[in-house]
Amino acid sequence: MARIIESVADSVESSPKLAGQVADNLTAIVSYQRILTRKIIGLPIRVKQKGTAKQPWLNANTGVLQGKRKRKPPSSSKA
Repeated sequence: MARIIESVADSVESSPKLAGQVADNLTAIVSYQRILTRKIIGLPIRVKQKGTAKQPWLNANTGVLQGKRKRKPPSSSKA
């Protein structure tokens, strides 16, 4: 497998058109693998999303926004 990959890499260096075709083929192979994996294990595989990350949503009532957590008062129940 390593020899095949190295051979393809050597060929791609000399031809940008071939590089595009190889990239398209690899994308198709990944798609087929994802479908097969989903069918075999029965769970969906998450697809990596591209974009800009946003600020995390934090509940203002927990005190996390200020770097402090609100502490619950000790329970007064005696056993």
